[in-house]
Amino acid sequence: MNPRPTLERVWYGYLAAVAFAAVVGADATQSVGDRLAHLATHAAVLLAVVVVHWLAVRRSPAAARPWRAALAIVGLPVVFSAMAWLLPAVHPEPYEWLWLAVDRAWFGGDVGALVIPWLRPWSVELLQLVYAVFYFVPIAACVGAGWRCGAAAFDRALLGIVGGFLASYLGYLLVPTLGPKVVLAFAQPLEGLWWTASLRASIDAAEANPWDCFPSGHTMLTVTSLLLLWRWNRRWCAWLLLPSLLLIASTMLLRYHWAVDVVVGAAAAWPCLRICDRLADRDGWPAVATPA
Repeated sequence: MNPRPTLERVWYGYLAAVAFAAVVGADATQSVGDRLAHLATHAAVLLAVVVVHWLAVRRSPAAARPWRAALAIVGLPVVFSAMAWLLPAVHPEPYEWLWLAVDRAWFGGDVGALVIPWLRPWSVELLQLVYAVFYFVPIAACVGAGWRCGAAAFDRALLGIVGGFLASYLGYLLVPTLGPKVVLAFAQPLEGLWWTASLRASIDAAEANPWDCFPSGHTMLTVTSLLLLWRWNRRWCAWLLLPSLLLIASTMLLRYHWAVDVVVGAAAAWPCLRICDRLADRDGWPAVATPA
């Protein structure tokens, strides 16, 4: 008998939560076009999840594995971007001002603004490059786990990564927050060497949902990835440790996130991963031994 489709259940739970918020929480400021676009997008993702669910149950986890990975690669950015149609109409309190007050209480001001005068162009370039390749870190966690410990480790790592991403998206739904780069003017521009300006412009253009600060998904998923690699591929964990720490620092120093976003994102990684572990254990997923 095949294990229960835990990953698809996580997707169902997320889609149900977003549907509930869209029906109950959205106010009259959301246009009919936005409502229809939001509904159609999530209906398409739901259909894909149902198909993968069928493969996992009727065929095997091995048959569903590439499609689960493909759904994560395509579906996660899609549902993230679709938040842009919903969040402006769901309790749009200006939480960013609360987090700015926390920054000022902790550090005496916006962290990025305090540090930017000390950054040299080469360090800005490095931080921007590291920030831009964020998505390769969770991919590396799944591939590294599977490479070292086999398909069962890949499946559990994918569950932890998808669960972490979707949990962070629910955070955006509960506490929609704009980042420092949107709210506060730069006293001086961030100057890199070659690609900083174009990378920032590309990231801004691709980011359909700007209310994506709390918690910091970059931090949460980077920490989750390191935890997975520490568990199943410590050599890769060692290789990724310094780039990951730079990535987390870049979220504040380049003014994408408030300090509290990073703290909460880092703190949420382990509990979320443990919940995914417990769900997989309950549903009969194969256990994976930690390599010596």
